[in-house]
Amino acid sequence: MQLNKTTDYAIRLILYLAQRAQTVSSSKLSAAIGVSPRYLLQVGAKLRDAELISTTHGPVGGYDLKKPPKEISLFDIIIIMEDRIKHKPKPEKSTELAEFKILDTAYGHVDEVLSDILKSITIESLLSQSVETWYLAPRLLKGDENKWEQS
Repeated sequence: MQLNKTTDYAIRLILYLAQRAQTVSSSKLSAAIGVSPRYLLQVGAKLRDAELISTTHGPVGGYDLKKPPKEISLFDIIIIMEDRIKHKPKPEKSTELAEFKILDTAYGHVDEVLSDILKSITIESLLSQSVETWYLAPRLLKGDENKWEQS
């Protein structure tokens, strides 16, 4: 899966705000995530319109999270920024060939699994774990070792 840069900046923006848990000025936020103040406005506008963040103007203004970090998942942010997570649409002629129907089914399964994984990763979970100790499988399996195996 490849995210566009704007989506990556949006995730970083949300992470930074969640970690600070207070209003962050646009100049500090743009420097922290590595974007120009003008680009920050574009990214922030999408997140604000989706009601994930709020913005205030003035000398003590800036950006704040509108939802608790435990209620924001990577899935939420990606859908807001990219409008989809699924693979690219198939060419129309591929549906005519029986060999490609199984591929379309496989892509559908991958889309479902990826969506489930992204929904399970919240901003809170990213902030509460370290790089050295965080890994995904045990969190997703939740005690069911056969969840990802084919029956």
